[in-house]
Amino acid sequence: MRVPQRSGLFSGVAALACASVLLEISLARIYAALFGEIHAFLALSLSLVGAGVGGALLYVAPSLARPPALFARMATLAALASGATLAAVILLAHREPLSVPAPGSLPWLALCYAASTVPFALAGLALAAAIRHAAPEMPRLYLLDLVGGALGGLAAAGALRAGAPRAALAAAIFFAVAGIFFYLGSRCCEGEERAPGGLVATFVLGSFVLLAGDVGAPWLRLAGIRRASPDRTEHEAWTERSLITVDRPKAGAALMRLGGAAASPILDAKATPPPQPEDMAYALHKDQGPALVVGAGGGRDVRAALKAGQKDVVAVEGDRGVLEVMRGRYAAFSGNLFDKPEVHLVVGDGRSFARRTPLLFRNIVIPSADTVEASATGALALSESRLHTLEGVGDFLSRLLPEGTLVLARADADFDRLLSLVTAALRRAGVAAPKDHLFACSAAQKTALLARRTPLAREDVDALRRHCRKHRFSEVLAPDRPATPVRSLLVAAAAPAASSAAARVAEGAAAEADLTPPTDDRPFFAYTVPARRLPAVLGDVGALRAGHTALFALALLLAVGAVLSALGVLLPALAARRRRGHLAPQDAPASTASSAPPARALAFFAAIGAGFALVELAVFRHGLLLLDLPAHELPAVLVILLVSAGVGGYLTARVAPGDATAVSARVAEALAVAAALSAVGLVPLARWGLGLGAFPRAILAIAILVPFGVLAGSLAPLGVKIVDSVSSALLPWCWALCAFAGATAMALGALCALNLGYSALLLGAGLAYLLAAATVPPAAAGATAAGDDERTTSSGGAAAGEPPSRDAAGAQPVAIEAAPIA
Repeated sequence: MRVPQRSGLFSGVAALACASVLLEISLARIYAALFGEIHAFLALSLSLVGAGVGGALLYVAPSLARPPALFARMATLAALASGATLAAVILLAHREPLSVPAPGSLPWLALCYAASTVPFALAGLALAAAIRHAAPEMPRLYLLDLVGGALGGLAAAGALRAGAPRAALAAAIFFAVAGIFFYLGSRCCEGEERAPGGLVATFVLGSFVLLAGDVGAPWLRLAGIRRASPDRTEHEAWTERSLITVDRPKAGAALMRLGGAAASPILDAKATPPPQPEDMAYALHKDQGPALVVGAGGGRDVRAALKAGQKDVVAVEGDRGVLEVMRGRYAAFSGNLFDKPEVHLVVGDGRSFARRTPLLFRNIVIPSADTVEASATGALALSESRLHTLEGVGDFLSRLLPEGTLVLARADADFDRLLSLVTAALRRAGVAAPKDHLFACSAAQKTALLARRTPLAREDVDALRRHCRKHRFSEVLAPDRPATPVRSLLVAAAAPAASSAAARVAEGAAAEADLTPPTDDRPFFAYTVPARRLPAVLGDVGALRAGHTALFALALLLAVGAVLSALGVLLPALAARRRRGHLAPQDAPASTASSAPPARALAFFAAIGAGFALVELAVFRHGLLLLDLPAHELPAVLVILLVSAGVGGYLTARVAPGDATAVSARVAEALAVAAALSAVGLVPLARWGLGLGAFPRAILAIAILVPFGVLAGSLAPLGVKIVDSVSSALLPWCWALCAFAGATAMALGALCALNLGYSALLLGAGLAYLLAAATVPPAAAGATAAGDDERTTSSGGAAAGEPPSRDAAGAQPVAIEAAPIA
């Protein structure tokens, strides 16, 4: 391949990867705003599904993209991906709101997902063609592909500020730019079919015009934002994390919503904060501080602390966009709440702040911004909570003065699990009789639980009861009134070992919910399906859609991934059999005739695809936890992981195909060992790292992410070397199965983390890499070192190892150079 062609290929692939990652993140934000956070997770799997579809299509129909029309077809595919992106975004933006559990919603949802997958399928087909016909350049190609993806993550960090739909339009522009690079590659060599310049130019200009038009006169606004009516919405702002909407003020308060699953009121400066159960700590301490509010939101809990006479209030908020709303348009409305001298604002993660601060507090309040509806329908099951874990509650208890109180608020339906969690944390802190340290009351379908490291005296309980009666709160729990048999069991056990036993007894009494305390390894507070009941819950589709929407969506993704993986094996296998059946024996390519069955190659690529997805889910989460960079953790972790994986792939450039089998087996075994060690030590290491400063935490996150990235990133290029030495025609099939296995593993891994924790997920990744080590296919005998071979293709089309097409008969061979880049 000549240098201009190589430059066009590499630049085009990098632009495709940049566009794909930018579109993936943009769609995740759009789906979260339209359908809920669980669908953001599903949207992240679309790129894998699309890559799998594209690879399978290329294997079944190799004439879709091959010399001499390779660059022309890739340019066309990139341009069409740009157009498909525009169509998908317009479809998502201009539609009526729907509720996922409602009858008839699934066809609409399926249509949205199908439309959103098309751009990734087109880009995946182009990438599979690049890998198929430039396999000797795979290390460099892989590096630029992942670096392009990292740039897409960085672009998302800035583009999302302008809105997720606009960020998706920017992705359409990058797809079109990739088409330009492929177009230039098609013009540099004789005998190469020219790309349709008019088509490429149309989508380049069209994307720019649509984006410029939306900037000048906004027309691309989401019409179906869940739980937000356009008639009531007064303000709308996109942040890197979510869409923030604010309703018009009513009765002295404007309701701020984050992605539809969280709501927080912004109170008029002249309005008196309405009493809430979580304010009961001030009934004991009055104006004695200091106070810590974790999750400042619209500031209601900060206002309540100031109303109680607190003079030193620390407010922690992790979403910078919320603070921009409060300090921007609603600063005067809220009386410049966050700029008052009594309020000390901290931008960051509340858990990390508690681990680092030397301060001790008399009052710590952790309000709940989750809507009652989201909690009741199981929409939050996949949402991690760093605050509501056994270790997290322990961190906050350790920041209390001896007489200090910790108050946590959740929906009524979550109270028993909250009680189990706080009780276990108190036992871990050395409390022998937790029932004497707890008090709870509720109002408006939310319950607040107060906990103290020292026992509540009789006068303290009386003061809390007077406070509840005064504000007409319902008493839920008191030292002398456990209220229900389940709660009596939860708080009665005296020994730490009895905590899980009491929880199991309580679980048996409740019969429907898992009441075991969430941990840092399994931080899914809102997921309450016991593992023993999971098959029954998954089998009742009606109840699953109504009461476990997140689990229902996850089960759908798992089913779709499994079906696609099966089709990704069967359909190409049938196509291969039909192709061989139409060849005369003398026409069969030597590499195909002499090669072993592709089962080992396919199993190897499926194993590394599943392993990488499982490792990414677990390690990515710990990187996010350590990199306490408000609104920028995701792009930072994404860049570290993708770039390190690309470097790992590039380091395989000097590995000869004959040596690639042994090297692949050793790397896969090393990954299996690393995953097993991480299953034991990663959670304690990450928790220890939370207490470090920002720079040491960043170094620790890099130290965790980079080795996994380098090792895992080297396996795909090594596998391509091996398969290319045997039959390059097999590469699209292997690539497709790798992507399908990754998408299936994402769903299976999430289900595993929900029920068993991230440590079990890492063990699963280790098993996947052991399978990869056992199924590494052998390279062809006499395979040459990378970069030493020359490929010969006919101008009509087929590369070595692929039968010539009928329109290639009589064509003169044209040598494509494989010299390194100058």
